[in-house]
Amino acid sequence: MKIDTKFYGEIEIDEEQIIDFPQGLPGFEEQKRFVYLKPEGSFFGSLQAVDLPGLGFVVISPFVICSDYHFDLDEQVVSDLGLNKPEEVLLLSIVNIPHGQPKDATVNLQAPVVINTKNRRGAQVVLTEGYPLRCRIWGDESSEAAAVKD
Repeated sequence: MKIDTKFYGEIEIDEEQIIDFPQGLPGFEEQKRFVYLKPEGSFFGSLQAVDLPGLGFVVISPFVICSDYHFDLDEQVVSDLGLNKPEEVLLLSIVNIPHGQPKDATVNLQAPVVINTKNRRGAQVVLTEGYPLRCRIWGDESSEAAAVKD
């Protein structure tokens, strides 16, 4: 099927690429279907709403920013997503790039997007402690040190 995207224009996707977010994403609860697009060789990708071309989020693996990133998922999230094995999980963090100021880009390590790669279900979870909402991507401070600040 063809979809219009925020960052890549019109593209062809397979139905199997669609990820169902039963609760949507915070602030965009009405959008339930997304696709993860990642150009080969890039650290950055996009989480694109299938049914709303203007809604796409720049995303990155949180492990690129914080190599020791870890947390325990709530049992309800594990159940809702149908997760059985750690290798079924894809973690993404949403990137915020201020208009005209890419050097000030931050990544949200406090609310990762969790995707079950087997059944294509996803959710954004909010962690209660340990990681910042805005961790600078390009900075003098190491990401590990920044990840423990609030």
